[in-house]
Amino acid sequence: MAAIEAANLTRTFHVGDEPVHALDGVDLSLSEGELAAVVGPSGSGKSTLLALLGGLDTPTSGSISVDGRELAGLSPDELAAYRCASVGFIFKDFFLLSHLTALENVETPLKLAGVPAGERNTRAAELIELVGLAARGDHLPRQLSGGERQRVAIARALANRPKLLLADEPTGNLDTKTGHAITEMLVELNAAQGITMLVVTHNPEVAERANQQLRMVDGRFEEEAA
Repeated sequence: MAAIEAANLTRTFHVGDEPVHALDGVDLSLSEGELAAVVGPSGSGKSTLLALLGGLDTPTSGSISVDGRELAGLSPDELAAYRCASVGFIFKDFFLLSHLTALENVETPLKLAGVPAGERNTRAAELIELVGLAARGDHLPRQLSGGERQRVAIARALANRPKLLLADEPTGNLDTKTGHAITEMLVELNAAQGITMLVVTHNPEVAERANQQLRMVDGRFEEEAA
């Protein structure tokens, strides 16, 4: 069974009286455990696609199924539960909570999921160690480098053991060396844990390491690259 199936997916916004088709009839199929990369120019609909798959937005038309669950028609509360239990998000700008330590940031989604404090602490410590920051778990985001902050964000994304990991330009704010390290980490996590990953990227190294490369132009997949 495919981990993700999207059929004839559209998302239309309106600017004044003019419709803007951010997605225009997108079909997508990802196998369980697959690492896929979506490339394309800015404004082509890549981030809109991630928002729909992650339950952050709802499509204008079409269907989305994740692990056999149809997202269309879910209530806001049901979408929130889906995001909490099934999806991990990684963003270019990290979006760590500035007043919380690295460990506390990783604990946040576990707390939202109602995980008891002792289990939260243990799981967060394991994840901080997994991403190589065991000695810096008590540091605030401002005390960490960009690469370290992205590692914390990856650990946070893994906190609730998601079936789907969505990454929007995860190396976009990092230098080349650090971006390479984050790419390696994502590839290794995909191989070791079998998490289905969809990565929006302008980084050719990320795209080259993916099992499937998809190029999006004007709200459609132009063709499968490579």
